[in-house]
Amino acid sequence: MGKDAVTIPDEVRPLLERMAEQLSERIFPGGMPWGTRFDHLETLAGALGDEVARRMIQANLQEQAAAAPAVGSCPTCGRPGRAAPDEPRELDTTQGAVAWVEPAQDCPHCRRAFFPPEPGPGTGPQQG
Repeated sequence: MGKDAVTIPDEVRPLLERMAEQLSERIFPGGMPWGTRFDHLETLAGALGDEVARRMIQANLQEQAAAAPAVGSCPTCGRPGRAAPDEPRELDTTQGAVAWVEPAQDCPHCRRAFFPPEPGPGTGPQQG
């Protein structure tokens, strides 16, 4: 399988099937033309899958950043932090570049910039 194997939930499979049918109908109205090379179909399907994955990653990162906890304590000195201008982020993934805006914070005492704390063990949902 390659990368870390992830099980697709059974309840999502019908949606994936409908998406595949709709994409095929849109790209090949009336059906795939006779003689279409398999490698063309495979490359096209891979590109479509990558774009769906990239958009899913980006949407979830944007949603998570928007739901970041309120200003916390400085991880260096422990004093209260304050909101700072949001930071644009971009990351190259195996499916393409994703971008989002992350809420930033800073410490007026020690002048350290930081981001909302990550959930500790057992505090965030784990999907597997």
